[in-house]
Amino acid sequence: MKIAVYSKTGEKKEAIDQKVTLFDQVVNPALIHEVVVAQLANRREASAKAKTRAEVSGGGKKPYKQKGTGRARSGSIRNPLWRGGGAIFGPTGIQNFARTIIKKKNRGAILSALATKKDNVVVLEELVTTKTKDFVKMYAKLESRKALFIFPALTENHILVTRNVDGVKVCDYRNLNVYDVLEAEKLVFVGNALELANKYWETK
Repeated sequence: MKIAVYSKTGEKKEAIDQKVTLFDQVVNPALIHEVVVAQLANRREASAKAKTRAEVSGGGKKPYKQKGTGRARSGSIRNPLWRGGGAIFGPTGIQNFARTIIKKKNRGAILSALATKKDNVVVLEELVTTKTKDFVKMYAKLESRKALFIFPALTENHILVTRNVDGVKVCDYRNLNVYDVLEAEKLVFVGNALELANKYWETK
């Protein structure tokens, strides 16, 4: 397949014809959906919390006598049926939304996601800049609003240089995930990351 190549400064060079089987898988939309749903569920935090009738303040005294008032009997003004009462089956703050993703399914979904990006793969010869402003200049030449930079080995410098750039995500070739691959407009393989990814995911 023909792959566009960019220099470390973002200058476009002559495209190379490289044999890569990583993007030749059959796309499985159902599998991709299942893994993305699980991945988003695993990111979810149980931040919502509602008080039960035992946790709401007040209500220690019976509001009125049991009989003779003509009203329905009640033992506490914090009854869930009353205004200001506790919540029935409300969020507890300790819910666990995590889902298990089988390794084979995760691998299949990643390969399917990569296949959808077959026409949006580029190679960056290297990334040596240590300043975000230099990275932004280089990134602008790639003409992409959202890009996933895939490195042979992810370093702290790569994270620091790219973390404040809108639309840019980074990872190494072994830690690809379906959501980030699908979200990116372009997959930018840095150095020999494409060769390493091809060997790693094909033999795994």
